Amino acid sequence: MKKLAIVLVAAIALSACGGAATPAPPKPNLTTQGLGTADNLVPTQAEIDAAKQVLGDSGLVGIVACTLSTEYHSTVPNAAKARADELGIKVEIFDSEVKAEKQISAIENFVSKGADAIVLCVLDPKVIEAAVKEAADAGVFIIQYAGRESAVNGIGISIEDADLGCAAGEIAGDLIVAEKGGEATVAILDYPDLPQVVVRADNIEKCLKEKAPNVNIVGRFLGGTTENGLKSMETALQANPDIDVVVSINDAGAYGALTALEAAGKDPETTIVVGIDAEQQAKDLIEQGGYYRGTVDTAPATTGEMAINAAVKILSSATVAKNIRVPVEKVTE
Repeated sequence: MKKLAIVLVAAIALSACGGAATPAPPKPNLTTQGLGTADNLVPTQAEIDAAKQVLGDSGLVGIVACTLSTEYHSTVPNAAKARADELGIKVEIFDSEVKAEKQISAIENFVSKGADAIVLCVLDPKVIEAAVKEAADAGVFIIQYAGRESAVNGIGISIEDADLGCAAGEIAGDLIVAEKGGEATVAILDYPDLPQVVVRADNIEKCLKEKAPNVNIVGRFLGGTTENGLKSMETALQANPDIDVVVSINDAGAYGALTALEAAGKDPETTIVVGIDAEQQAKDLIEQGGYYRGTVDTAPATTGEMAINAAVKILSSATVAKNIRVPVEKVTE
């Protein structure tokens, strides 16, 4: 899943053991005026050195991925690890397998290992709320990306799900106006178990209708994975064989919908599929021409790097914006 949306870094300052001197806990200055950028998170060498001193020789960053089965959700932690390796910071990756409950034990296990930071993709903020609060009460700095709900005492790094959905809806709406005279029968692939993804789907619908108010949206169907997208679109086409536009909350679900559209004999010249994540497969399909006409770049590699940079900033007691925005980019060619 994409990008299901969604990841958090918790930096945990632990006291040194034995007779060694205990380093002073970091006290970052988190500003709340406006949104910061990726450039604002790039640490200086002095900040890198200071963060590594806090981490010490046994310092660990635990990375809890939402899943490693989709390109987006594997790219984010892998990019974070690559950045950490570049800085000489030890990391471990845990796969949540799209199970929010697993994240509770993952947070607790990394803390018990003496992790100084935890990179966590938040599947459901409510499920991990207590675990996050306990970590924060213990001095953990929360750096969340793909959302900000859990950044209780740290940094939120996020592409807004509303921005993602709106960009995909606008791509589809513009194509419908340009190529179909503003009329089309549309199916939206959603993932209702994740609240932030529902926001994305809501804005797909909202911004699509703003561009093409005469479209007929026949429903929102379970997506998120290629298997879900395939099954949902097969069912949707049985009830609504005239569907000629599919907009998905991620690319993975859109691939399944595309397979169903092909099997149903839909014309690739008049059928439009739009996804989100800008996975390489999606970009290849767009370049080839046919059904797949657009996707939205969520910058997963950049996001992973930003998460580690944010951990360095906060561990080095730097001044940094509490809320960081990751811009989206429409990809149509």
